[in-house]
Amino acid sequence: MKLKNKVSIITGSSSNIGEATAKLFAREGAKIVINCKTNEEGAKRVVKEIINLGGEAFYIKADLSFEDEVKNLFDEAVSKYGTVDILINNAGHGYDKDILETSKEEWYKTIDDCLINTVLCSKYAGKIMLKQKSGVILNTSSIRGISYAGREGLISYSAAKAAVINLTKTLAKRFAPYINVNAIAPGFVYKPMYDKFPKDLRDKLINATLNKRFVTVDEIAEGFLYLATAKAVTGQVLCIDGGFLLKQE
Repeated sequence: MKLKNKVSIITGSSSNIGEATAKLFAREGAKIVINCKTNEEGAKRVVKEIINLGGEAFYIKADLSFEDEVKNLFDEAVSKYGTVDILINNAGHGYDKDILETSKEEWYKTIDDCLINTVLCSKYAGKIMLKQKSGVILNTSSIRGISYAGREGLISYSAAKAAVINLTKTLAKRFAPYINVNAIAPGFVYKPMYDKFPKDLRDKLINATLNKRFVTVDEIAEGFLYLATAKAVTGQVLCIDGGFLLKQE
């Protein structure tokens, strides 16, 4: 097992990428802390499925834009498992709006949900990991956070995810040599809602990639597993996008 007994906090892990990553890490022997902001039903389900597979997991509901809730998340994890070895900052949300239609409050909300939560969780993880002189912090950015791939209809989200990339590189310098900090920039990750899209829109998304298909949540999870175990990789952004970015060049 690649992650035997590694205590892993995975934010936004009640569904989608976070869920897939939590299950993969559990299969590799990690002790999992599931986090959700509102989806407690999903969090309970993921915990149950991990335990049924023979793994260890529990969940904590927390709005990670509030520092007291972040502190409690880490306090609970340490109380339960003794430490934190891996943090995956996966929670995030954005508005599909043009800048002319996006309110100040929506900007703040997106920055809170995509950036501030990553800052706060990294702060508390950093304290623990620096003390023990080991650890891994991994962030979920987006292809929209890459300099030339921001989309005007997702302007607040694109800006926040770009900031996550800058933060990743800065934290890698600050926390060296004890903590490796990296990010993944997912491309078009398949969601069941895509099945309801008009065929021409689905085809447009698929044809924007070199692979001519959506990325799966399991493929993103495999990327996180690689970065969680890579000893000589830090300050990097792994794009898992089916060749979307390359096709835009």
